[in-house]
Amino acid sequence: MARSSTPPLPLHEIEVPVPNGLSPFAIGTFDEIGSFTRARFPHRHDFYEILYLTGGGGVHVVDFEPYDIEPHSVYVLAPGQVHFWKDTELIVGRVLIFAEEFLLVHPGGLLPAPGGSPLLRLTGDQVDLVAGILDDIDHEYRTRQPGYATMLQAHLHILLVQIQRLRQAHPTVAASSSIVWRFTRLVTKHVLTERSVAAYAEHVGVTPGHLTDLVRAAMGTTPGAVIRAALALEAKRLLAQTELTIAQIAHRLTFEDPSYFGRFFKREAGTSPGDFRREIREKYQIARDR
Repeated sequence: MARSSTPPLPLHEIEVPVPNGLSPFAIGTFDEIGSFTRARFPHRHDFYEILYLTGGGGVHVVDFEPYDIEPHSVYVLAPGQVHFWKDTELIVGRVLIFAEEFLLVHPGGLLPAPGGSPLLRLTGDQVDLVAGILDDIDHEYRTRQPGYATMLQAHLHILLVQIQRLRQAHPTVAASSSIVWRFTRLVTKHVLTERSVAAYAEHVGVTPGHLTDLVRAAMGTTPGAVIRAALALEAKRLLAQTELTIAQIAHRLTFEDPSYFGRFFKREAGTSPGDFRREIREKYQIARDR
């Protein structure tokens, strides 16, 4: 499947400082990783980000869904997800960032499927479990003993497995197979140029019917609905953060007819593009054209 030639969406992207020269991986406090970690404007990254919050207050907004900030909260953000902080007090905790190529194995099954909830709230022994693994990662990262890169990869793998186990045990979080994960990641990358369920099924090596069964079992929805939701999310990002007209956004999303785009968006989002733009900006006081 060819990568989209469409220019990147005009949302804020961050050049990440990577202490100690180890790339593509870093761990530290919010202050150590950089001020962008507390940014109050919508932005997104081209790497994975795990946030472990131990203090603070306010709201963390991920793809326009608000989550109250509470201690012992873990967020796993995928590349391309838009997030920002609103009405926040001092946010305390750890930030872990890494690129997909840093993982020991293919991430399918280890990371939440795109479109799922990014949040996991820890309770009881779960707090010590996750905090202990992060302590181990932080120690290896700072001491840099021989073989530390391999140790970091191993500890990261353990952390992701434990987070996935905890997510699967949570009644509101569905587990996803490797195939479902690959499908949803492909959709997030290529939805502007490919919207055929059959094409995605072929790319992940299954029939459209089998892909439908897997997605329905893991996510409670259909592949077509995942594709439409991803397209609607791209539209929301453009509406919230650019001054493109509705017709220009329709064109950017490869809709030939702006009126059809309007009907599509209202069906998916429950409101018109213009009303969404006005309401989301008023709700979050989103600054324009950063």
